[in-house]
Amino acid sequence: MSVATASDTVAAGRRWPRVLLWVAVALLVVFGALLVWAAAGEEVGEHRRSPEDPAPAGAMALAEVLRRQGVEVEVTRSLAATRAALGDGRDVTLLVDDDWWVLRAASYESLGPLAQHILLVQPMDDALTALAPEVEYAGFAGGEEIPADCELPAVQRAGTVSGGGDGYTAPADAIRCLGGEQNAALVRVVHGERTITVLGAGAVLTNARITEAGNAALALGLLGEQPRLVWYQPDRDDLALGDGTGLGELQADWYAPLVVLLLLVGAAAAVWRGRRMGPVVIEDLPVEVRASETMEGRARLYERSGAREHALATLRQATLRRLARTLGLGRTATPAEVVAATAAATGRDPAGLDALLRTTAAGDDRGFVRLSDALLELEHELSRAVRPG
Repeated sequence: MSVATASDTVAAGRRWPRVLLWVAVALLVVFGALLVWAAAGEEVGEHRRSPEDPAPAGAMALAEVLRRQGVEVEVTRSLAATRAALGDGRDVTLLVDDDWWVLRAASYESLGPLAQHILLVQPMDDALTALAPEVEYAGFAGGEEIPADCELPAVQRAGTVSGGGDGYTAPADAIRCLGGEQNAALVRVVHGERTITVLGAGAVLTNARITEAGNAALALGLLGEQPRLVWYQPDRDDLALGDGTGLGELQADWYAPLVVLLLLVGAAAAVWRGRRMGPVVIEDLPVEVRASETMEGRARLYERSGAREHALATLRQATLRRLARTLGLGRTATPAEVVAATAAATGRDPAGLDALLRTTAAGDDRGFVRLSDALLELEHELSRAVRPG
């Protein structure tokens, strides 16, 4: 009797790991189903610079101060809600902050007629093409403190602004502020009765930086110009160009069952091919992230959004800085001065260099690669030209 009892105890002990394994598989399937349900749901995560977020990256402080000053602030998350909130588009500022890169050119074109005053926060190329085609991305701009350098009242009241962001170029009849004519972090253009303001220094709106320098004066001046402010941050519903269709409704009927089936197949494969894990091994891992990984990640984002001109402008800005450093020019050297000095050192035609470094467009991916290679070859040629001996 005692021998049988001992045998049963051993058999039960062997069954426990198998039971625990199947419990783990069941939990994995439930977790996968929850993920599918979450993907098809309508809840969304937090945006950066959200006027409803009290975290450092949010912008609740600015929204609350605007309300106390008598500005009616309404937050919208979809194109349809934004149309309803704007009404006739008079006496209202439409702030568009597409930090998830949801909208495309067609959506921005439909936004244009809705309001007379539109403020774009760090817009992508599609937004500029649709609403302000004369404004172009010019690389990164800003620094520790940027002094007031234009007659725009909000900038004059600010005095100085802290924090960097995106810079833009614009024609001479536009208002260009905070960074100079060729790399301005704030640009305003007027199209008839419609005013488009492009703000590249989006960090000035955040809770973390609103109290620095004159950031509060700038933000309140720009967002409080009209009695009403519609703060539009597109959510994933606008992936369908604002037709009100959510991702859950866009999915095919077989999508959820397929995901569950794949999870079950993966769990079965893990049970079939899985091995017993050994003891925990402690290994020191590097804590730094290589610069090349950051560069490749940004490049993939540019490629995914088709922002060739955006990426090319960044490459040109970096190349101009390195050429100036190789030539021994100061940090205040203008692009024209760098082009002239490079032409003198290499013997190249100044007009051709100016086109390469400033104006030639990349019509397609091959053209972008050719221009990138030409910029790299120019740096090597200049290094050989100024190398002694």
